[in-house]
Amino acid sequence: MSVHTLAICRRSAMQQGYSCRMGAIRTSHSHSHSHDEGSSHSHSHTHTHTQTARVQEPAPKPLDSPSTSSSPQSDGSRLSISRAHQYCASMLQSSFMSPKLITPFVPGPSRDAHIALSSLSAALKHASHPPLTSSASISMASGSSAASARLRLQFWKQTIQDIFAGKTPPSEPVAVLLTEVIGTHSYTRGFFMRMVDARMARVGDPPFANISALADYGEAAYSSMLYLLGESMPSVRAVAAEHVCSHIGRAMGVVEVLSDFPGMIERRGRVLLPVDVMVRHAVREEDVLRRIDVSDTEIRRKLADAVFEVATHANDQLITARTMLEEVVSQQGGRKNIDDAMFAPVLFAIPIRMWLEKLEKIDFDLFSPKLRVKDWILPWKMYWAYRSRKI
Repeated sequence: MSVHTLAICRRSAMQQGYSCRMGAIRTSHSHSHSHDEGSSHSHSHTHTHTQTARVQEPAPKPLDSPSTSSSPQSDGSRLSISRAHQYCASMLQSSFMSPKLITPFVPGPSRDAHIALSSLSAALKHASHPPLTSSASISMASGSSAASARLRLQFWKQTIQDIFAGKTPPSEPVAVLLTEVIGTHSYTRGFFMRMVDARMARVGDPPFANISALADYGEAAYSSMLYLLGESMPSVRAVAAEHVCSHIGRAMGVVEVLSDFPGMIERRGRVLLPVDVMVRHAVREEDVLRRIDVSDTEIRRKLADAVFEVATHANDQLITARTMLEEVVSQQGGRKNIDDAMFAPVLFAIPIRMWLEKLEKIDFDLFSPKLRVKDWILPWKMYWAYRSRKI
């Protein structure tokens, strides 16, 4: 079968699977939500995030006055809120998940929270997998590198705990802005801890046993961030879209691993597709590492088949999220009642969907340079999704 025919078959399979899965998902997913009248709320639906206690932390006691803790001093030892905000906003310019493009659609009072939480997510990813030079011959599995990564993540864990305890944060831009945000919102601290713990578990690049384990990583690392963004919103109705965010976060985790695939091979010598998928498609790590540079046709075909299966799972998560969003629309009495507070976290689905569509067009070749080209149409797609309240 030619590559062109294979691509058409895969594309047809995904398109046909869309309509079939839509019907199956509607019958297989049931969600019940209950909201307490107090400061905490609980959700009874079958997602991993229900394991985190929804006891929201009160805002910490005020820290030092701006003149002593936030404003720049002559020795430059402290950062101002404005400088921290500027630094964090610049961090998001190159972020793969395009949080910078989402910022204009976030309600004004919650934009600093969106920037701080997205920056924290980026900082945690960098802490667990700092860039390696092309000449580096060691991987994160080595003892010194893994220990260094754990120390960086422990710094963030301790910093978050200190912020909730009302202590002055270290003079680090993300920590400074995060302190300001946590001081003005009521957050579930457990979600912050899950974000850190998810990255800590990835130190050393342990393999994913199966696709479910990969999706669970996305739930912890990214869904938790979306839940916190929902808690930042001025409307209490924002929590109605939490189950939608659960599936979006899981898709984000899968796409992160797929998008990092070439770099993991080049700089760290690791193939991190789920083990069960690699076994089903007879993909051996040593074959990929040894022959990928010479474009071995058979290895490329097997690898594309494995990537197709993993990408399909991410697509299924987005289909489920889309179905759940329609249920929210129905519950709220129409799209006109889906306010910005409810919809802003859901917008993270758009860059993920577009990346998967691009991957499909190039026949699931993770090494294609086309995957690294920015989509000029993404801002327009984001705006259209915002206006139509559809993902």
